Amino acid sequence: MAVVRYQVTDVDRAVLFYTERLGFALDMQSGTAFAAVSRGDLRLLLSGPGSSGARPMPDGSAQVAGGWNRVVLYVDDFAALIDRLHAAGTPFRNDIERGVGGAQIQIEDPDGNPVELHEAPAESASTAGGPNATSAVARYQVTDVDRAVLFYTERLGFALDMQSGAEFAAVSRGDLRLLLSGPGSSGARPMPDGRAQIAGGWNRVVLYVGDLAALIERLRAAETPFRNDIERGVGGAQIQIEDPDGNPIELHEASAG
Repeated sequence: MAVVRYQVTDVDRAVLFYTERLGFALDMQSGTAFAAVSRGDLRLLLSGPGSSGARPMPDGSAQVAGGWNRVVLYVDDFAALIDRLHAAGTPFRNDIERGVGGAQIQIEDPDGNPVELHEAPAESASTAGGPNATSAVARYQVTDVDRAVLFYTERLGFALDMQSGAEFAAVSRGDLRLLLSGPGSSGARPMPDGRAQIAGGWNRVVLYVGDLAALIERLRAAETPFRNDIERGVGGAQIQIEDPDGNPIELHEASAG
């Protein structure tokens, strides 16, 4: 499954934003604590106050919205969607950026979580196995692309889809495609106000695993940084690790049955 988790302060408000403005479908909602919405192969978990995926870390640090880790939505009507979002008063972080992969721009949801809109590639690229309007894609900022590729492929079982020197790589695991943006890539350029896109934050990909305890042992043996201990909720057990740049990854073992 291709899953990403976002922190939100008002689940109802977040559900309305993603379903009405970005075309997600509501899969399920549990009161004001949690909801799951989906678009194509991407499932987005919206964790409100009180949910197991929003609990503070052992040191007391809170999981907050925002940051730079983000979902990437490939759209066929790039210019028209931008016009509609501007008309609806949606916050934009930057202007259109263009690179070898096409055109992209960032918006924010009501809690400040970033969403990247990307112009869907030409039909020839889609036919070759590239992303399209139903693909599940997330972007992470990294300082060393080679190091990041080794981490995701050797420790977490991703496959390397493509790499462009020291600037960019794409790795995948099941339905999830993760873009690793190094210095100099179009997805890592500073904002118009000079803010740098940096690694870290709390927005994260969620990897479902069959044997959480065994994977935790292997990762600890490899000295992988852990943010917290196992948290348990109605959906199962979860724990957060960090990649070499401090980007969070949630490992999740689903509830039995």
